[in-house]
Amino acid sequence: MNNLYFPICAVLINILIVVVFFSKKRIKSDETKAYSLLIIVALLESVLAVVLVTLMNLFGIPNYIYNIHRVDYVLILLWVWALFNYVSIVSLNNNKKLRVMIQKTSMIINILIFISFFFLKVNVINQNGVIDTNGDAMNVLVMALGIYVALILLLVFKSLIKNIKSSNNKKFIPLLFLAILGIVALVIRRVAPEVLMISLMAAYADLIMIFTIENPDVKMIYELNKNKKLLESMSEEKSNFLFSMSQDTKKPIENILEVKKMLENEKDLKTIDTGLKVIENNARGLKNIINNVLDISSISSSKLVVSNETYNIYSILDTALSSVKKKLDSKVNLRTNISKNVPTELYGDSIKLKQVITSILFNAAKYTKEGYVELSVNEIVKYDVCRLIIEIEDSGKGMSVEKLNELLKSNSDLEDTDLLKLNSLDVDLKLAFKIMKKLGGFINIKSEEGKGSTFTIVLDQKIKQEKDPFFDKYIFNRKKIIAVSDNLQTLKDINLLANDYEVDFLTTMHGNDLVQRVKNGEVFDLIILEDELKPLSALGLLGELQEAKTGFNTPTIVMLNKNKESIKEHYLDDGFSDYIRKENLEEEFKRIIKKYI
Repeated sequence: MNNLYFPICAVLINILIVVVFFSKKRIKSDETKAYSLLIIVALLESVLAVVLVTLMNLFGIPNYIYNIHRVDYVLILLWVWALFNYVSIVSLNNNKKLRVMIQKTSMIINILIFISFFFLKVNVINQNGVIDTNGDAMNVLVMALGIYVALILLLVFKSLIKNIKSSNNKKFIPLLFLAILGIVALVIRRVAPEVLMISLMAAYADLIMIFTIENPDVKMIYELNKNKKLLESMSEEKSNFLFSMSQDTKKPIENILEVKKMLENEKDLKTIDTGLKVIENNARGLKNIINNVLDISSISSSKLVVSNETYNIYSILDTALSSVKKKLDSKVNLRTNISKNVPTELYGDSIKLKQVITSILFNAAKYTKEGYVELSVNEIVKYDVCRLIIEIEDSGKGMSVEKLNELLKSNSDLEDTDLLKLNSLDVDLKLAFKIMKKLGGFINIKSEEGKGSTFTIVLDQKIKQEKDPFFDKYIFNRKKIIAVSDNLQTLKDINLLANDYEVDFLTTMHGNDLVQRVKNGEVFDLIILEDELKPLSALGLLGELQEAKTGFNTPTIVMLNKNKESIKEHYLDDGFSDYIRKENLEEEFKRIIKKYI
């Protein structure tokens, strides 16, 4: 029974992998689907191997053993094909057409080989503790396995060469190791057939892959990290813009106040005239700044920026229904049919969705003098997305074919006149259609004059997921660095350098922003401060940071201009951990990262 040890180990490992993989949240991608097939086939093959060895140890070689071996051949070949399929997905991720063609062609060939196994001869050996098979079917299996392993090696080497300077290279090194592992398993099978290693090798390969190649949790962490960086980048841009605007508006206001104070007791007309011109020039400059801000706001509105936030769909529906009740004629019955299976918390632009629903309800109330207005809500949930199907039906006057065509063919681009209506809860139907298109959904209409209308809103929304401590542990495990400078070009330069390192790098133009973050408990692994910050210098900001947090010990680096290099040691005496010379920013930043991160 010694030859059962390896297959039993393989079964236990495969069960563990299957439980871990399918019990975790994961992104449904081509890679994870391919890996799912890989581990399921490996589990089935290892279980069958245990059954085969047990039966042959107990009963010798009964007739049905031959067909069980043939099924085992099918599972072994299917597992190697699944590994090849996985490697092709990873290696040819930018060429889906070629991948699909390879998958279909190889699967057709596999089916032909599977059928051949049941017609070709299989010899089963069970003597002196050696359990093995040979024959024509076995020869075909070995040949097919050899071809797939060669193709896997070819794809892996191609990808390694292509990504030789990229961080993606790390992904293909384990694949190369797995291909070599497959060759070792085939060699062992030939040299020492009594050692039943194939099932264990497959299990070991799957185990390596779940931790180093395409762990679904790691893939999801990558997506969350990307979204997190995007949100932080938006927050930084907002902070930098507000700081820049505050600095630009302060100067003309200060000038105006200074001249006003100077002119309070002035009697000389020429001096007063000069002062008034200074006030006028500063006022014009301030007006230009304000106009620029309004232009930016107008651009954002014309693009209809969609803001995403968590919202309660039932609360939106209640608000919309409460609003429309006041507008309904006494002869009109308001009916609702809202599914209780719609997720309570969704993620999207609740304000614009409320605008669309309310507008259609108001339109129904306006043109329905008797009968009913009905709001129905249903859902289709798939993975972490909820498709909302909101139907608003009325028994009103309906619409002509011309009116329907006008609505359905309306341009999705917002016009200047539309911008004035965006702040209203009740927008017209044309604008409601445009808003829904911008949200990524659509509205269907079915209407007949004299019989009423039915509007169907279809919109996909993300479902808010419960926080998983697993993700908290790994999303925020990267080192976090923040740089403060009121020079936008400096921040751009240092941010570009930070892209070469696996760190979370933040920037801000306002020292108070950093102080507030530290007060709120945000932790940084490294802080970089521009020396000549305004209104508070780097030294003054360091003092505020030390006051903001008891026992503040975050490494804090000061960026110095060339004219300050001679007194750089004084900064170390004042409490800074180190300094960076801006004239040699790339080398200095590399040195600081190596030293502190």
